[in-house]
Amino acid sequence: MNQAKKGALSIALLDQHCILRDELESLFDGTEELAVVGSVSRPKELLKCFNILQVDVVVMGLIFDGDDALRDITYWSESHPETKFLVLSQLPEITCARRVLDAGGNGYLMKGSSPSALIDGVFRVAAGGVVVSASIADQLLTDFSKRTTRNEMNCFDQLTALELHVLSLIGQGYANTAIATTMDLSKDAVSTCKEGLKAKLSVTSSQQLMQLALQRLGCR
Repeated sequence: MNQAKKGALSIALLDQHCILRDELESLFDGTEELAVVGSVSRPKELLKCFNILQVDVVVMGLIFDGDDALRDITYWSESHPETKFLVLSQLPEITCARRVLDAGGNGYLMKGSSPSALIDGVFRVAAGGVVVSASIADQLLTDFSKRTTRNEMNCFDQLTALELHVLSLIGQGYANTAIATTMDLSKDAVSTCKEGLKAKLSVTSSQQLMQLALQRLGCR
């Protein structure tokens, strides 16, 4: 835990990847009126930050082995309403941004966003704003009106962040072995996840999963 600069917005970083957290810490600590007070790799470790420090903004990923980050965001946003949650993820924004906002998060940006976008995002959510990219803002305002049925949207709402990540990789043409390597999972875990996806999305084949990913997650 770090000591916040006097008068600065306090930020906690939550992501499995240490290198990314180090880069974000350098960026935010090098910015006037921002201070990183904690940097952790697991959701349960974030609770220590809440218990010890005032945290104005949590900048976090979505994928954690064994943890449902969307469920955590819902719990944290209710138990710590003074804290804002800005998600950085590589998952398809068109689907996940709405999921994050519905869960109680305050913003969603893609990993790889510019430093200025990240800094601006922190200030905006801290001020009570909602942060998403301009490319999907209009679509979120109309609540994905182009989706074919409400039932289909509800099916996607059942998916965890881990399942969305697997489905995204399926849509990009990744085989089970490549998915396992990319996500640091066992091949059995990937197979189990795919079977769960088929059940939740009412399909019977990997090809149908790919088609859904292409249609609904914008995979290319």
